[in-house]
Amino acid sequence: MGMEDYLEEIRERGFEGTGDRAVCLDCILDEGLRKQVAPHLTEDVCTFCDREATNEIPIAADFEALMRPVMDAIRFFYYRSIDTLFIRDDVTPRYDSWDVAEEVCEGAVSDSVLEAIRDVITPDEWNEDPSRLPPDVALRSAWNDFRRKVKHETRFVFLSIPERHSDDPDHYTTSEILDKLACIIKTRQGVLTKLPAGRTFYRGRMVDEPETTNYNAATLGSPPPTKASANRMSPAGISMFYGCDDIPTVVAEIGSHTTKRFAVVGAFETTRPLWMVNLASLPEVPSVFDPEGREHYYELKFLHEFTRDLSESVVLDGREHIEYVPTQIVTEYMRWLPDVTIDGILFTSAQNHGTSCVIFCGPEGCADPGKETDKTTLRLKGGSLQTVRVVASPAAP
Repeated sequence: MGMEDYLEEIRERGFEGTGDRAVCLDCILDEGLRKQVAPHLTEDVCTFCDREATNEIPIAADFEALMRPVMDAIRFFYYRSIDTLFIRDDVTPRYDSWDVAEEVCEGAVSDSVLEAIRDVITPDEWNEDPSRLPPDVALRSAWNDFRRKVKHETRFVFLSIPERHSDDPDHYTTSEILDKLACIIKTRQGVLTKLPAGRTFYRGRMVDEPETTNYNAATLGSPPPTKASANRMSPAGISMFYGCDDIPTVVAEIGSHTTKRFAVVGAFETTRPLWMVNLASLPEVPSVFDPEGREHYYELKFLHEFTRDLSESVVLDGREHIEYVPTQIVTEYMRWLPDVTIDGILFTSAQNHGTSCVIFCGPEGCADPGKETDKTTLRLKGGSLQTVRVVASPAAP
């Protein structure tokens, strides 16, 4: 290979010769990066931590086996300025190779390995794509626009109002952000979860005296529409079942804004499998060093941010009727419009970070044992009624 060919190879791969350095998996902290390096273990000694193999099985890989997925990850976020149309403009922010290596790799490898990455990466200028936002930022912006619009402009006919999609790739119309959210939910593995029949959720009501004799599925389950108040996921007049995975979360949810001293709590079990949007236990945002994970990186990052919005505490000062509107619309959309069956949503409680649920069924869907019908979704478990004394505590901030 001639010198010109060698220099071209270095330019294409983005890093210079790595010498005889080898890195072990203990020095790689990111699981996705470990996964990429693990098949290339050929060395007995790690250059960076001096760990040695105790048998004949290699423990370290040539440093080049690390640099290739590192450069792939850098190129996922950045472009070499010399290869773009923006090399000479005075507006596009640019970063040197050390900056981008540190931004992408900090926390993914040990400090000594990060220093070695910075040593071998070729000196270049890099920039993000100035023609568009990162996809998660664009989705977040669209979600914020959606919230503003349905809270302060229109909330009943917005899906019928014609909206022209602009040529801006970062723009989503009001209906498009709902469609995009539904697409992410139904296509990302682990977001749409099938709960088996027999799954238990607890539901409670605040009372003045510790008495359970007057309670059954009708009085403890989903309220009649005439008594259904506005909640995070449902507007006033639309009955849904709100429950929790455990009694402390039930008490935290229903006891945060009352002076009553007791809660009557009962256990309801599902009578059939339910398809739930599981926002309480989302798949982790994938490693950017994993080629398959990168495909879903931005969408899952947005979904985690969206989920935090749904779990934010809302001050019950009258304005909650406005603040709840976006999540109420999303819930109604999930209930009626997607082309997949969705029976409810699991989400994180704003009060104690336990798991709560909303199941799309009114009082007709709740039954006592032996009184089930073809409409029954939840059955009150016999002998499960109990009273719990509530210790007053401020709502979570």
